[in-house]
Amino acid sequence: MTYEKEIPDYAMVPAKEIEEKIIVPVTKGAIYSPVQVTNITEKPKTVITIEEDILVPDTKPDLREILLIDGRARLASREIDQMGKGDDHISLAGEIELQTLYMPENQQVSGPVIAVQTRVPFKEQWHTGLASGATLTASCKVEKIDYMVINERKYRVKISLAISARECVDSKVDVFEGITGEEIQMLREKVEITNIALRKKDTLSISEILEIKEDETFEAVLKQDITVVENYKQLTGEKLVVNGFIFVNLLYTVAGSGEAGPEGEGAHQKTDCIRQARERVEFTQFIPVSGGSGSEVCFDGSGLRVKLVSDEELGEVLKLEGEIITHVEVYRTMEKEIIVDGYHREKDFVCDFGEKTSRVMVGTTAGESSVREIISPDQGYGDVEKIIYTTGEIASAGSHCEQGKVITEGSVLAKIICQSRPSKDAQPQIFSMRQEVPFRVVANGAQLSGDEMVSDRIYIKDIWAEKINNKQIEFNAAVVCSGELMRQVPFKVLVNPAFEEKTVKERAVPMVVYITRKGDSLWSVAKKFKTTMESIIQLNQLEEGVLHPGQKLLILK
Repeated sequence: MTYEKEIPDYAMVPAKEIEEKIIVPVTKGAIYSPVQVTNITEKPKTVITIEEDILVPDTKPDLREILLIDGRARLASREIDQMGKGDDHISLAGEIELQTLYMPENQQVSGPVIAVQTRVPFKEQWHTGLASGATLTASCKVEKIDYMVINERKYRVKISLAISARECVDSKVDVFEGITGEEIQMLREKVEITNIALRKKDTLSISEILEIKEDETFEAVLKQDITVVENYKQLTGEKLVVNGFIFVNLLYTVAGSGEAGPEGEGAHQKTDCIRQARERVEFTQFIPVSGGSGSEVCFDGSGLRVKLVSDEELGEVLKLEGEIITHVEVYRTMEKEIIVDGYHREKDFVCDFGEKTSRVMVGTTAGESSVREIISPDQGYGDVEKIIYTTGEIASAGSHCEQGKVITEGSVLAKIICQSRPSKDAQPQIFSMRQEVPFRVVANGAQLSGDEMVSDRIYIKDIWAEKINNKQIEFNAAVVCSGELMRQVPFKVLVNPAFEEKTVKERAVPMVVYITRKGDSLWSVAKKFKTTMESIIQLNQLEEGVLHPGQKLLILK
């Protein structure tokens, strides 16, 4: 047996000539169209702690017990677009406005409730990165205030300040459109791309007398909670029309006799001079913009104040004055055909695809829900005689999409100041209580898939409490939620177009009968044989563009 006889037949087939492939990049003649894309990412929330010792002003009486402390924070600069080279932190600065209500040592002389307004500045280095060319829109909110009375002239506050931000990076994406002088067969898909076309702020001055009718004379404003809420907005032509409400929750005093009654009744008489009022002021803004398909509006009402002023006709009145700063982002959504595949009928065309994403604005949401809870004060305070003041804040909240609806869930922290009498002959007591009350807002959302992101704004637009009996209080609030719905849309961009040249050319077959397989499409078959979809349809007299497995197709090259 010779060596040749031991070799199997298939091994006697001559080896194919090795093909050498040469990639020739397209350096000239490539056609691109630029598309503006805004990439939006949410920065993780961080919480900083601020501690401050606060002195009772010399004009105020000695402090015995703190009833309530509220805080509202404001950043000196909301937008940050620059960082030092190599920095990994952002400098934040602002102030927290504190409103404190406390009980004095001697209520019969000074009154039962004393108010103190304090501004606490803060500076913080937030350790977070910022992409090149990005704009950071930051916001802050007082999450919690702990306090401790040190002595009758000083108390200490510990403020938990939550900071969150959104990073926007405007970038230009070059979308491949073809090569001059070459007939590239291209498969296109339509994608939606959103960019922020405009960022601006608009200022609206407010000067409105509050319609609080009192037979007595206004004396002083003890505490004020002011919330600015969007009612509706409309983007038409070259302007954005924004309509909203300013909700004012006031605690104030009216002039009284100030005379002490029978023993132990001085404080009781002075609480009769304390009033709470809730008022609503409507406003409309017309903000010039340069078109767009949607908008996001955020209000800064920290410059609004209720003041006691003299009017020539009405006398002493309460007036809402100041400015609303409205921050606007206008979104522009466009539909763009993107090439997702391509080939050349005579040459071997090769390319890569880069992954891009665009956060597309798909709609808006708005909903409202009533909150009601029965609260029972601590039995140690005795029977509730009177509700002096009711306020509250959003303690926690979050929104998500579910089965075509936008659901917002969270809790309202209710704060109530009451007057009670432990026993029939005892002196009235003033006390405060806090309780979290859950809420749920459900709003309809058009064409929701469930993976949308909600950029929400949640407010308390009205709040009050009523005495049911001596042992129970009914707390009520109206929670409103509005926002924008965003969806992350991925898309591919053709990059690095090139032609592949081979040293050994294959012999072209002029005609082929192809039997289709599962997963075949007109595009994949046309690309496989370097023909066109139109040619396949015409030769095989196809009425529809859908292929079925086992179908025989005549292919001419």
